[in-house]
This record gives sequence, structure tokens and C-alpha cells, in this order.
Amino acid sequence: MQNPVRGFVHGGAALASIAGLGALLQRAWSRPAAMVGALVFGVALAFMYTVSSLYHSIPWSDKWKGRLQKLDHSMIYLVVAGTFTPIAIAALDGTSLAVGLTLLWAIAAAGILLKALLPEVKTGLSVTLQLVMGWLAIIWMPQIYVELGLWAVVLIAVGGLCYTLGAVIFTMRKPRLFPRVFSHHEVFHLLVVAGSAFHFAAILLYAIPATI
Repeated sequence: MQNPVRGFVHGGAALASIAGLGALLQRAWSRPAAMVGALVFGVALAFMYTVSSLYHSIPWSDKWKGRLQKLDHSMIYLVVAGTFTPIAIAALDGTSLAVGLTLLWAIAAAGILLKALLPEVKTGLSVTLQLVMGWLAIIWMPQIYVELGLWAVVLIAVGGLCYTLGAVIFTMRKPRLFPRVFSHHEVFHLLVVAGSAFHFAAILLYAIPATI
């Protein structure tokens, strides 16, 4: 269903993501590892919001609507792994960095392949896999706390809670406020924007600190 609220919210978030990518790259300039992290996160976020905005705004044919829906859902895997990447680069090293990035991106690749190759993947399975991906960061949280500090951990956790609450609302399809204009799906979209905003702040302020 095309919905102006969904298209407007994620269309605006797409533009903000592009501007945010510029800010991240400017801040990371001259540091190759930080540049890679900024690029991966910023591009993933911009792709997710652009695809979501197009999917929810344009009256696609049934064939293309199905394709765009698969792509829209796949972008979530990309953003989860893309969010972890600059944080891992900043806070982890050696084996922990290699294991963390390999694990998160392997799960993301598996989730995207499931969406692409199987005719239908249950929403509950996709949401569960995405939540597991996101909360796997707890494994490395002690190192993230040591390297990036308390407020980085707080921002990451609050962002994760926003995403989790949004996933629960999306799966339960509640609350049904104003079904044709603003209902559970729109609340889900707003919580996704809030979650990514908290994570953007954590990455901009702590994972990619300004050069001195």
C-alpha cells in the first residue's frame, strides 16, 4: 500500500542520510580505516531509506512491488552490519575485529540471500534474524565501552532499543491508530529513523572522533 507518511518520513531520512554521509566522511578524512567505516555505514543507511521511500511512495505493478519489497526488507540486514562496521573498526582490533565483522556480514549475506532466492520468507524469521544480528554487539560491548566510552554505549543501546521496539510493533501490527493514515507501520518507520539517528550520533561523535 502506498502511504504518503511512510514515503515522506523515509524520503526525508534518505536526504538526511546523504548529508550525514558527507559529515562522516569529512570527519574521517585522511584516516583510511575511519573512511571505510563511515562510507559503509552512510551508504547502507542512504540505500535503505531511498529504497523504502520508493517502495512506499510509487504504485508499482504487482511484479515490481514484490521485488521492491524483497529489496526493502534486505536493506535492513545491510544497515545492521553497516552500523556495526565503523564501531568495530574504532573499538576492536585483531581477532575480535575479524570475527565480529565476519560474523555480522555473514549473517547479513545469508539473510539477503534468503530474501532473494526463496519465494517467501516468514516475517518472523527475518525480524528474529535481524534482531539477533543487532544484539550480537553485546558480545563486544565491554571493549566498545573501554575504547569509546559510556555515552557511546548509551547511544548504541538506545538506538538498538528503538529498532527492537519498532520490530515488535511491526510484527504484532499494533497499535492500530488511524489505519489509512498513521498506524503501527508508520510508528515502526519513525522508530527506525530514531534508532538510526542515535547510532549516527554514536558513530559521528565517538567512533569517528574529530582529528586534533
